[in-house]
Amino acid sequence: MLNYALVPIVVLAQAASGQTQQLTVKPIRNTQIPCPTPINPDEIEGKTTICGVVTVPENYSKPNGRQIELTYALLRSKSLTPQPDPLIVLHGGPGGSDISALSFFTQAHNHQRQTRDVILFDQRGSQYSGDLACSQTLNIIAQVLTVPGSPWKKKFETFATKFKNELDPTGESLAQFALCSNVLELHGNDLTQYNTSNNAKDVVSLASALGYDQVNLYGISYGTYLAMRVMRDHPQRVHSVILDSTIPPNIKKYEANPLDLEVVTLNLIEDCQKDAACDRAYPNLKARTIALLKSLDKKPIPIPKQNFKSDKPIPESVTPDAFADLITSLNTDADNRIRNYVPLIISELEQGVTTTYVGVVSGSIFKTPATKLIPIGEPQNLIAKSDKLRAEARKLLTQRIQLAESQRPSRKWVKQVLDAIETLPEADRTIARGNFYGVGFLKGQPRDRNTLIASIAEIFPKQMREPLTQPLRTLPDAEIRHTYEIISGILTSTSSVDHGIAQGSFRSMDCQDMIAGNDPARSAAVSKAMEMPELGRARVDAGRAAYAICQFWSVKPAAFAGVLKSNIPTLVLQSRYDSQTPTLIGKEATAGLANGTYLEFPNGGHGALLFSQCARDAGAAFVNNPARPPKAECRAELKPKFVLPRQ
Repeated sequence: MLNYALVPIVVLAQAASGQTQQLTVKPIRNTQIPCPTPINPDEIEGKTTICGVVTVPENYSKPNGRQIELTYALLRSKSLTPQPDPLIVLHGGPGGSDISALSFFTQAHNHQRQTRDVILFDQRGSQYSGDLACSQTLNIIAQVLTVPGSPWKKKFETFATKFKNELDPTGESLAQFALCSNVLELHGNDLTQYNTSNNAKDVVSLASALGYDQVNLYGISYGTYLAMRVMRDHPQRVHSVILDSTIPPNIKKYEANPLDLEVVTLNLIEDCQKDAACDRAYPNLKARTIALLKSLDKKPIPIPKQNFKSDKPIPESVTPDAFADLITSLNTDADNRIRNYVPLIISELEQGVTTTYVGVVSGSIFKTPATKLIPIGEPQNLIAKSDKLRAEARKLLTQRIQLAESQRPSRKWVKQVLDAIETLPEADRTIARGNFYGVGFLKGQPRDRNTLIASIAEIFPKQMREPLTQPLRTLPDAEIRHTYEIISGILTSTSSVDHGIAQGSFRSMDCQDMIAGNDPARSAAVSKAMEMPELGRARVDAGRAAYAICQFWSVKPAAFAGVLKSNIPTLVLQSRYDSQTPTLIGKEATAGLANGTYLEFPNGGHGALLFSQCARDAGAAFVNNPARPPKAECRAELKPKFVLPRQ
């Protein structure tokens, strides 16, 4: 059963003069919907987890103009007397998605639900809130370009010629992004409205639509940049803020990007030096690492052919790029095991030995021994049995949820269409899949029932259409919506373009907000001045590609934001091995925060909260009492346990 509510919303906008002015927005519809992805097995949909969409203006200065929907999940507090101010989670990207992995992120933020509600939502342009993905558009373009006389062919060739360079000799990669922006605009999207300022207004609109006055914010990665924009533009609505893996507005991120891996490497070397045993085993590690990288640049170390199978690719030789990949892997090393071997790897590579390097990269070195059995009758055995039963129960619940999802009419219909495509002549299948996955994108079509019906007529011969069209006529509106979500999810999950990030959203915000004030020449200069310049090369190249894309994306850079000055209590969480938002820039987040607290964790990568209970406990304690910042003494237990040379 869908519940509808019309909520009058008043938000704040920035006038051209910089003064804050009140902007009245027409009543906004808050509609409860079935959760678009499986919920946590412990949840009851509609009671403990409530999903819905809030409609907001694409352009807040035109409140009666084009509207977009923000999909949210309201996670009710487990307390019988919850605090009135919820925690709103701001995902990264930009263009990421929390709704696409609703069960995971529900579990990740359960610690905050002990005292208050938690709200997850997909920001504008993300997968479940408009989905400005490029994978659908590029899928269409790929098949359209094979059709003789296609109007896109000349445009594609023009872009390819324009953007040809040493990074992209054919120019085709950047040309695809150019065509993506064209197709997104053809669909009616005003890409200039997908920016951090409007994202901040959306946060306020969402809170108001759900009946909350003040809120707490948890931002991760780009979500920290957004949180700080909410603090700047709407301070009266914010009670406290947690910034995790921060991108401060006073940092020129693209100029700083080349330093990312060097900062992580230097942090690890410093941690080894502070560990007496590690420092004795690997003296002068910094100088040795610098020398090793220069040596690898001149003469890579070949890796002997392995006599075992590995699920992970092993390079043919150890180069500076291969070493950079090793350091990058610390960013997502959930078990914090790789870091412990890095000093040993450096020491061995100096001797031309690749044994430990291969073991770490392949994962073979981490094979754990069999778990010891606990004698029957001991209390620990009862705990183990209880844990096992709980795990089995969760597995069964998860299977039932997945089964229920597979039985949804929308899911069945998508499977029916994909099965029908497989019966077409082989030569027609690629184009048919392209048309189906791109439904609602090419010609500015609305993503509604009629567009789906029209797509069937376009894809299939007459004799196959009726069995595929008939179910669409009776599908509820919620199932029509979910049909588009399923199609988008299938393509995005396998896309080499979006990689889980809606590129249309990412590029629109990146080119307006992240690029602002950055200079490509300065990025290259920063790399050359590094102690380990070999670790900055890839980031310089990635930055050059980003600058190039922004030259043709239909937006203009905003003014450089600068230091945020705020009295709002703010906790900054930072991991020492985060190579996306390293400690160098994380420390800058508190520059203008009168009530800011910086906590650095000696483990983990991007997203301190995701790597330890210590960080989660610190976050929960802070939101419950922002006036008393946590000390998080548990951090001492998270220090590396470096592996020493084999005796």
